[in-house]
Amino acid sequence: WFSVWNAKDKESAIVVVDDKTLELKKVIKDPRLITPTGKFNVYNTRNDVY
Repeated sequence: WFSVWNAKDKESAIVVVDDKTLELKKVIKDPRLITPTGKFNVYNTRNDVY
């Protein structure tokens, strides 16, 4: 999954895809979703680089 995020006055979403086929599984939209979610940089997260 990955986040598609915008300014707080624009629509954002979480997009879920199959990691093997890259087939779109679901797009989750909610007015409360205004910031990115999740871990986006695995190297920085694993190596504690910020």
